[in-house]
Amino acid sequence: MLTAQWTHRIPFLQQVSPAELAASLIIRTLDGIPNGDKDKLSVVDFCSGAGGPTPTIEAHVNARRIESNKESIPFLLTDIHPHIESWTSLCAKSEHLRFVPEPVDATDPPAAVISATACTNDSAAGIISGRRVFRLFCLSFHHFDDALARRVMESTLATADGIAIVELQTRDLGSLVLMLGFFGVIFVVTIMWFWGDWGQLALTYLFPAVPLVVVFDGLVSALRVRGFGEVMVLVGGKEVCVKKTVGSEGRRVQRAEVGKWVFEGGSEVHTWPLGYMSWVVGYKKG
Repeated sequence: MLTAQWTHRIPFLQQVSPAELAASLIIRTLDGIPNGDKDKLSVVDFCSGAGGPTPTIEAHVNARRIESNKESIPFLLTDIHPHIESWTSLCAKSEHLRFVPEPVDATDPPAAVISATACTNDSAAGIISGRRVFRLFCLSFHHFDDALARRVMESTLATADGIAIVELQTRDLGSLVLMLGFFGVIFVVTIMWFWGDWGQLALTYLFPAVPLVVVFDGLVSALRVRGFGEVMVLVGGKEVCVKKTVGSEGRRVQRAEVGKWVFEGGSEVHTWPLGYMSWVVGYKKG
């Protein structure tokens, strides 16, 4: 159900699917990276689970790049507990989607997913030989407690050239109300999204375990999502100066600079009227 929430559009309530909205964010961010087209990039999705929205995001990102006569970007699925069978099936559908079969710890990534700019020896070439790494966290960063999240950000600054943290909630009353309301929405969309999957249908309509689990998980996630300022504290401490400004396409964003890195954060409606996708992106200055 969680992947379906990302990849399907709910009629009348959503203009595009959340995955497509996230893809637009990543496209904007990649386009803003200095020398992003000159120096080859790879998007490494951490905490991929069974795949989630990343295959859909990859398809949208590379379709847009092809339209703009730009080189396609490889996406890599990774997780501390690799889902080899699921990933193999997904990667067979796209030449630009790959996976790392070994466990990948976001706080201490292996050489295979470290930016070429951070490699200290030839043995670090790995899967992304000669490429700069753009890290992606889709609805996963809130799972880290502050100590682990700080280590993830320290690792990012040391071994990557960009990052996007995407959450489907904001920590406010609106998100909590939306998640409670989604309990009813699940009963409407399940028949359309999962027709023929009798196990899913039974666990929705006969024994409503799926709606209960999804709503509970959404409520907990909304309470754990970090705002831009909180992520910046993890990156550079309380002394980081956060400014409000206008980003690309006239969007109001928060912005901060930490050492060689530029960070921006904001939110966009994904489900009318209360569902907001919150995000934090960053990249290393040229």
